[in-house]
Amino acid sequence: MDFVIEEWTLSDLIFKHEHGYINLNPPYQRGDIWTMPAKKKLIESIKLKYPLPAFFLFKNEVSKYEMVDGQQRTRTILGYAKGLFPDINKQEFEDSDKDFFLNHYKISVFVITIATQSEIEDFYYRVNKFGTKLNRPEILKAQYSNSPLQNLIERISDSPQFESIELFTQSTLNRLTDFDFIGELLGILKFGITDKKLSVDRWYQDSTFSEPQAEELERRFFVILDDVIRFNEIYPLKNTRYRQRNDFYTLFCFLINTQELKKSSLDHFYKILVLIGEDISPSQEECFAFQEYATNCVSQSNSKNAREERLRFFNELLLNTIQSPISTESKENLTIVDVLNFYHLPEDSLVMVENYTTIDIWLLQERTQRYYFKQ
Repeated sequence: MDFVIEEWTLSDLIFKHEHGYINLNPPYQRGDIWTMPAKKKLIESIKLKYPLPAFFLFKNEVSKYEMVDGQQRTRTILGYAKGLFPDINKQEFEDSDKDFFLNHYKISVFVITIATQSEIEDFYYRVNKFGTKLNRPEILKAQYSNSPLQNLIERISDSPQFESIELFTQSTLNRLTDFDFIGELLGILKFGITDKKLSVDRWYQDSTFSEPQAEELERRFFVILDDVIRFNEIYPLKNTRYRQRNDFYTLFCFLINTQELKKSSLDHFYKILVLIGEDISPSQEECFAFQEYATNCVSQSNSKNAREERLRFFNELLLNTIQSPISTESKENLTIVDVLNFYHLPEDSLVMVENYTTIDIWLLQERTQRYYFKQ
């Protein structure tokens, strides 16, 4: 890797960006994530004539630049110069000393002139990892840019289907949190339930994972997502506890294991989950099944054991095969017994959904006084 050190004014930086010479979004980069206080602090540093850390750019074969390090600072400088926000003292750019800001304040720019793409990505990864500036999905994006797995995750994240279920806020999207979670969901399809994120981390390192394999996994992912989208139309997922990552992880697992069931049966189960959702809490002392499930959502929630226990709750509640669970001496399914007793539902009120004896959603709706669904 070869580089030269140059000194630019902020006017030079702005000019090169406005005329298309600087790409702020190469594949390994993240988006605009700085908070407004952080941006104002940077502008204050410039006005106080404090030096900024060096900017690193890669000059490619067509004499254009990729921003390797300095993207957030550049976005901040551009935003202030465009009048998008005032400085820390509420002074707008137009009212400031524009000549000093644009023409006299200098920045150090390391222009990388010779490097392979992998060297650039490795440099970005090293600068940010050891500077602890990136979170996990941002590091993975930088380290495995354009790999089949990373491309698959980004395709899903950018899809209108995934966006439609509104699992993430804009602030979490800015930090690529959705990438992290999509990787975990894909991990269920490939490995089943695993402990924490270790399997996904090893998967990134698997050079044998190919584009055809990624395409097949993508097809399977969207089959499951189609069910989630239908649920979202029945009752918005964002208004339920199941938009939370641990709950959604469990719902996704459940759907993977029940693809042979009719869509109407899955819809029935989703309505049950919606109606009971507000009663699930770690402090719910009147229903141990609810309390235990909620505890497994907050305590060691990414462990394999907690994930399996949450799925067991779904299975025992929704896929019950005991016709009289309360009166049966063996009490093989205490989950559904707990839930029936909590809502004062007699066992003869259970209904058959395909081969499963489960809760009548209309009676449950009356008991909860949550009239979300129409007959």
